[in-house]
Amino acid sequence: MKQKSENQKALPKFLGILVIASLVGGVLGGLSGAAGYFLKGEELGAAITRLLSTASPWAMALCATVLLGSGFYQYRRARTAFRSWDSENEDVIQRAEERLSLTLLLDSLTVIASFFFFNAGIVYLPQEVDSAMIPLLAIFLVVIALSILLQQKTVDLTKEINPEKRGSVYDMKFQERWWESCDEAERRQIGQASYKAYTTLNKFCPYCWIVLFLGNMVFHYGILPSTVVLLVWAVLTVSYTREAIRLSRGSR
Repeated sequence: MKQKSENQKALPKFLGILVIASLVGGVLGGLSGAAGYFLKGEELGAAITRLLSTASPWAMALCATVLLGSGFYQYRRARTAFRSWDSENEDVIQRAEERLSLTLLLDSLTVIASFFFFNAGIVYLPQEVDSAMIPLLAIFLVVIALSILLQQKTVDLTKEINPEKRGSVYDMKFQERWWESCDEAERRQIGQASYKAYTTLNKFCPYCWIVLFLGNMVFHYGILPSTVVLLVWAVLTVSYTREAIRLSRGSR
C-alpha cells in the first residue's frame, strides 16, 4: 500500500513533466527545422570552422590562464594556512582541504577545456596550413604539463596534511593506492559524492541527447555525437549496476 501511495503521489508530476517536455521539444524541433531551412547548414559550418580554427590556440591559453591561475592561487592559500597552523584549530585544516579540493576541480576543468580546444583546432584546422598546428600543439603541451604539476603539488600537500595518505600522481595505479589509504569515513564520503555524480549524469544525459538531436536538424552533423552521449550513459549505468551487485554479494 505504501508503494502504491507513493506511486500515485508522484505519477501526476511525472506525467506533467513529460507533457511539458514534449511541448518544449516540439516547439524547439519546429524552430530548429525552420532555422535549418532558412539558414544553410554549410554556411553555418563554414563560419564555425573559421572561428574555431582561428580562436582555438588563444582560447585554450585564455582558459588555462584563468583556471590554472585560480588553481595555483587556491593552492598557495591552502599551503600558507597549513604552514601557519598551530596544531589546535581544526577549522584551519578544514578550510585548507576545501581549497585543495577546489584546486583539483579547477585543474580538471583546465584539462577538459584544453582537450576540447585542441580537438576543435585539429578538426577545423585548414589542411593547407600545417604551421598553424605548431602553436596549438605547443600551448596544449604546456597547459597539460602545468596542470599535472598543479595536481602533483596538491596531492603532495594533501599527504603532508594527512600523513597516512599514499600515492603519486605519476603512478598509473594512483587511484587504487589513494583509495586503500582512505579510512572508512573518507570512503563513505567518496561513495556519497560518487552517487551524487551518478544521479546528476543520469539527469544530464537525456537533456544533452535532446540538444544534440535538435541541433542535428540545423547543423547536420550526423548521429555520432548523440551516439557518444548514449554510449557514455550506457557505460555509466552498466558499471554502476555491476559494482552494486558485486558489493551486495560481498555484504551478505
